[in-house]
Amino acid sequence: MMKMKDFSCEELKALAVELPDEVNRYKMAGDFEGAAKAIDRWMDKPVGEAMKTRLLYETYILQKLPKEFPDTEEEVIRKFREILPDFSMEDLRRAEEENLAEWILVDGRKHYIHNLIRNLSDKEPEIRRRLGKADEKNEAKRLLLEAIHEMQEKGEKSVRIHLKTAIRLKEECFEPGMKIRAHLPLPAELFHTSDVKLLDHALGRVTVDAPDARWRSICFEDTLEENRTFFAEYAYTVKAKYVDLWKEELPEAETKAASDGKPGEEYLSEQYPHIRFTPYLRSLASEIVGTEKRPVEIARRIYDYVTKNVQYSYMRNYSIQTCIPEYCATNLRGDCGVQALLFITLCRIAGVPAGWESGLYSNPVSLGAHDWAMFYAEPYGWLYADPSFGGSAYAAGDENRRRFYFGNLEPFRMAANHAFQQKFTVKKEFLPIDTCDNQMGEMECEKCGFTEEELEVTKEIISVEML
Repeated sequence: MMKMKDFSCEELKALAVELPDEVNRYKMAGDFEGAAKAIDRWMDKPVGEAMKTRLLYETYILQKLPKEFPDTEEEVIRKFREILPDFSMEDLRRAEEENLAEWILVDGRKHYIHNLIRNLSDKEPEIRRRLGKADEKNEAKRLLLEAIHEMQEKGEKSVRIHLKTAIRLKEECFEPGMKIRAHLPLPAELFHTSDVKLLDHALGRVTVDAPDARWRSICFEDTLEENRTFFAEYAYTVKAKYVDLWKEELPEAETKAASDGKPGEEYLSEQYPHIRFTPYLRSLASEIVGTEKRPVEIARRIYDYVTKNVQYSYMRNYSIQTCIPEYCATNLRGDCGVQALLFITLCRIAGVPAGWESGLYSNPVSLGAHDWAMFYAEPYGWLYADPSFGGSAYAAGDENRRRFYFGNLEPFRMAANHAFQQKFTVKKEFLPIDTCDNQMGEMECEKCGFTEEELEVTKEIISVEML
């Protein structure tokens, strides 16, 4: 695959530019070679620089797409039968009808997204039942529910979390003499997080971002004669406070707008290419919000819409999406980040300041990447919303848990990113794996940036201490 130099945030705005019809026709038919040749022709035409940037980025998308959608119908069924012998074509068709089986055309044939089997195994009720996964209570869920209950009873909950994350180049991709640059996320001291301690880290030329950096990371730079692992070990404290936004009467201050200058204008603005006030999203926001003027009620209506109507689904890589909230709203599916971006965009359209937060969900027995949202409303200030956790609660029939995630988060979070689509302090020279934030880590050499398939990323919970 061609390695691409880094795109600036300004250049990524070009993803909002519509491709020439000729390129789109080839792409939709799954003729990616034909689309690439059409791009070459259009690069020589008298089109504007924005179009040329869009075409150049499309060459990356065209090379990434087949890897994101690798399996034909026959291959999906064969692979699924390794874990569920009676899986059939009828099961696959039902998954398509239930909006759980994303596919594209590749050379005129259906090819399915790489995480389809995981999607169906985790999210399709009948498949879960046949696999013996039918909604059993596990330790992670028990700890989560206990934390929610304690916050609702006592008004807050604090934990001290100790984690270790690492990144390494796969052996087959390593060459002696490589000049390596690696970025790993670190918890930022903002909002609910404090007392962050970097306890240990790998050797090399090290740059550690300021505690309040919006994309906080540690960067390693070194020339390697032997392949090795870059790691960071750290501890931090999360103090999660509870607010009940479902009381019958809201505070009087809620009758005034939340635009008193406390959140910056960026929390009400578009941020191309993804946080975009498209005609459909404007129309949808108007339908959802109606005549409501109170910020909390506006945000609640949007949260209700997302949690009750958008189905959780594992996604293609964000770097090949052109407008994530529009995709979510038009397809009614998406993972945690996709749902968070729809919530943020609709809030901003409706005049409620909203922003992005992401990092890790660090439950004592479960650790993984996660994204969520924030919104601002007087007299409370900044509040949290986690649409995907709320939507999962809705699907499970747990209304108390769904309501909790409007206004609150449990304390099992490592928040490294407090803004969407920023830049690293130590500049990446090549296009990142994730153009939206940094949750898992990035690595590049002087010649290229490495893909997720070329890296080994590990995350470890050392301890979670209840305070």
